[in-house]
Amino acid sequence: MSSRFNTVRMKYIYICGASAVLSIVLLFVMYQIMRLAYRLMFHEAAWFTHLVHWCINHIGKKPIGLLIGAGLFLLFFWIRSQKISEDMQALVRGTHELANGRNPAPIQVLSGGELRQLSDQINAIAALTANKDCSGMKVKSGEPSC
Repeated sequence: MSSRFNTVRMKYIYICGASAVLSIVLLFVMYQIMRLAYRLMFHEAAWFTHLVHWCINHIGKKPIGLLIGAGLFLLFFWIRSQKISEDMQALVRGTHELANGRNPAPIQVLSGGELRQLSDQINAIAALTANKDCSGMKVKSGEPSC
């Protein structure tokens, strides 16, 4: 995949589209199952029938569907974007350690593209500072300590 399409922005667009499709499909399946269950099974349960009728008459079928669909979209978006979020947190921890003068452990990211390039560059900076610190210690003490 070209680096033009392997960016964080494109990953979030993909996650947004995939979450929308998943929530629409799941909402459709849930609607069909509820229709079937309402027709076949729930006539004996009077409380369920009254609840469904109250929701449809007072709130409406479309607003309830939109609310459930939006909730499913947010849930899927949150779940699917967790990988990028964890990679960003690893990068923040590594840069924070570099800013405080410590050498971080090598940063491992699961995603490719921009985040992988950034982690590779931060790891290279950490390796350079570790080599400078090591050569400075050798000069001061006269012993190989690294």
